Amino acid sequence: MAHSDRNRTGRSAVCLKAALIGVIAVLSIAAFAQDEARSQKPAQIKLGLKLFKDSRFSSPQGDLRNSCSSCHLYNEDPQGMRAHTDFFSRSWVPWRSEDPRRDELRNSPTILDAAMMPRLHFDGEFASLEDLVKGTLSGRPMGWLPGERDRAFEHVRATILKNADGEAGYRAAFKEAFGDELETLTTSELIDRIASAVSAYMHTLTTTRTTPYDRFIEANKLDQAPRPGESPDAFGRRLLGEVAALERIHRLRLTRTFDSSALQGMKIFFRTTRSVASGNCVSCHAPPMFTDFSFHNMGISQSEYDRVNGEGSFAELKIPTAAQARRPSEQFRETPSLNKPGCADLGYWNFVALKSSGLRQPDETDDHFLERMIATFKTPTLRDLTYTSPYMHTGGFSSIEDAVEELMRLSQMARQGKIRQADAGLAKIRLRQADVPSLTAFLKTLNENLKPDATY
Repeated sequence: MAHSDRNRTGRSAVCLKAALIGVIAVLSIAAFAQDEARSQKPAQIKLGLKLFKDSRFSSPQGDLRNSCSSCHLYNEDPQGMRAHTDFFSRSWVPWRSEDPRRDELRNSPTILDAAMMPRLHFDGEFASLEDLVKGTLSGRPMGWLPGERDRAFEHVRATILKNADGEAGYRAAFKEAFGDELETLTTSELIDRIASAVSAYMHTLTTTRTTPYDRFIEANKLDQAPRPGESPDAFGRRLLGEVAALERIHRLRLTRTFDSSALQGMKIFFRTTRSVASGNCVSCHAPPMFTDFSFHNMGISQSEYDRVNGEGSFAELKIPTAAQARRPSEQFRETPSLNKPGCADLGYWNFVALKSSGLRQPDETDDHFLERMIATFKTPTLRDLTYTSPYMHTGGFSSIEDAVEELMRLSQMARQGKIRQADAGLAKIRLRQADVPSLTAFLKTLNENLKPDATY
């Protein structure tokens, strides 16, 4: 067998392994998260929401006062409803003279169902909600710089104590939630309580299973998720087979909100093997969560880098080997710009555990595995897409149609071998321009009916 054939075989095997691991993870994590949500105390959730919306934890040296809710809006903006995201391509961060930037590194994803995700952020930086909260309170979103973590936490403690009393104070809220007197807590203990409370609140932020797609699946008595041990691809084939069988006997039930156009788009979404009109979407976006929680290189970072630095420049970018790399790397967690030549966003490359990752192939060297992780990013959920624009981790695509067309372009490049370390599934996307409207129609059936008067 030629080396290239062995490489393709290895990639296919690891992709299948990762897909099965992802399906199992989706179901087990979802069940665990639901149990966790039920165990949260109302007082902790209430305190978590208060902390989530408090902008006084931002660095006094910054020019903005951010809170968690600044980047994760629901119904606070007159521009419209949000699925706990904002409207920016990249969220704003407080400007600091030592780090004069306005934009965050990436687009802010929805935090709906975040409690079900084994790793958080597009690059998998955080392994728990609590770590995410601590990282946010002491990070760039709040105006803090690297090395200022302790200073940030002391500022949080001082802010809590300064605002401890009064009707809207924190003293009674912490006492009710944890039974603690604020002054008796060390800074570390207080930060742990804050992370726990905000995490409790975030456990309540879940998507429903009441979208037009979910109702279509229920009405036709179709499976909502792959069976145990069933790969996403196999599930897609089985689901399409069951739909076709219902169509043959004229028993398939469509609705006003899930019409023939959405059905056509659904077939494209779940199709993985045909040469045309095959979205191969289900491979990474299997129901019910419409994400595999894994990491893939779909060419988006390369596309952005090449737009700034010239076509083909990402392919020539010098990236250190596993032995040479110092991860996470400031150089490779950066938005490309002409002012910073050689800087790029390599995503999960910065945080993947070389020795223990389930994405590693048998007998694969550290160097080869880390090379495969170049520019890989976490698969986002596709639920509530209408309320999470703009799209991709770069926020570079204002509409669903734009995002689909970019994946069409990148898939063609992948088949031509022009995407550096492209995910194996990228080349399998075979769409025509005529497929875009129906695929978009299907994706819009994954939207919930978000209510402006909802309280969280």
